[in-house]
Amino acid sequence: MAGKTRRHQIGVHVDMTPMVDVMMLLVIFFMMTTAFVTVYPGFAVNLPQASAEKQAEKQIVVLIAKDGRIAVNGQPVAKEEIAAAISSMGKPTVSIQADKEASHGRVVEVMDELHKAGVTKLAIAIEEKGR
Repeated sequence: MAGKTRRHQIGVHVDMTPMVDVMMLLVIFFMMTTAFVTVYPGFAVNLPQASAEKQAEKQIVVLIAKDGRIAVNGQPVAKEEIAAAISSMGKPTVSIQADKEASHGRVVEVMDELHKAGVTKLAIAIEEKGR
């Protein structure tokens, strides 16, 4: 037995550096993609510019796209359904976010429907100048 050499067992070693690199890339990827998610997908609204203070109160958002489509809190509705959708939520402040290329008549129609629903606090959303 003196002539036999001992074999040393080498333990399995897993290098964690590539896995940490992949995990960091995934974290960066998800951070970047969530930053570009729109609040109301399907409704691209280009707000007009003006200088005004921001409202801090919680609001119901009524979107009006440039093609005349309407959504209440991101849910598409017909003009005739606005009063029912708003009245079920109480009487909060309603913010109209109309595309600057939307028809003025369409905005007035929506405002009229909101008035019929009993909305007394109405705000028109704008984008700050210089943005």
